[in-house]
Amino acid sequence: MLYFYTFCVDIGRHSKVDLLNVLNILIHSLDKTNSYKLHIFTNFQININKKNITIHKYIDNSVNIYNDNWLNLSFNKINIYKYLYDNYNIDFIWIDLDTIVTYDLSYLNNLSNFFIDCAGVNKDPHLLIDNKFIPRNKWIQGNIWKLNIELYNVLMNVYIKFKNKNMKFEYDLQSLFTYYFYFILDGSEKTLLDNNIYIIGRNIKKNILNGLSVWDPIGNTHANINGLNNLYYENQILKSKFYPNKEIHIVSFTFYTLKHLYNTNKFKELFIL
Repeated sequence: MLYFYTFCVDIGRHSKVDLLNVLNILIHSLDKTNSYKLHIFTNFQININKKNITIHKYIDNSVNIYNDNWLNLSFNKINIYKYLYDNYNIDFIWIDLDTIVTYDLSYLNNLSNFFIDCAGVNKDPHLLIDNKFIPRNKWIQGNIWKLNIELYNVLMNVYIKFKNKNMKFEYDLQSLFTYYFYFILDGSEKTLLDNNIYIIGRNIKKNILNGLSVWDPIGNTHANINGLNNLYYENQILKSKFYPNKEIHIVSFTFYTLKHLYNTNKFKELFIL
């Protein structure tokens, strides 16, 4: 059994109609996974009658770290991870509303934690904190990840040390994760494995490519119609013509790009029909 959680929260950034449309796409895609439960945190009425879905009132524990509602919402994922762990004694998997699953993810039950990165070949520098940069292709994405409680405690200690210096990570949890993996640890495949940290496509399951790089041969863009038109199925496994030797089990969008794409015929052909 996989246990997921997500936010469907109205902060004035997207309409409730769009939020619900995208939520339904996510649920439809998760149904490819053999056995799962999804916990949804929301601040408005959602009516879903499925036994494996639980609706929670959104809990805002972000304490306004950023001067930006969306970044505060995003950072709050880690606080809700702890809330769920305390209440269920289970390590839940975070999944963004605008992520689509294309394959049975049951194999993730075997991993105590996991992450994905942008992958690809682009090495444009991304700022994390304190003049520390990481190449884009190694940047940990925030749309799907799983912590365990030991790793949670380590990461929160890193966050608190910077907070006590009145410093904050440039891009909420993604920067925190990336900083820990590559600057406190050395980011090498061996070191990450020695610390029981699993980055799908980099140090485990190297045949899989789930990052934003699937949209572009260089890996320097978000979802777009050109990338969508280069996706196809081979033996029921999603692939990209840009990386035909890789399997795609999770498709990474942004909410804005997904809104532009989900009514196209190609999107419906790939993900809805």
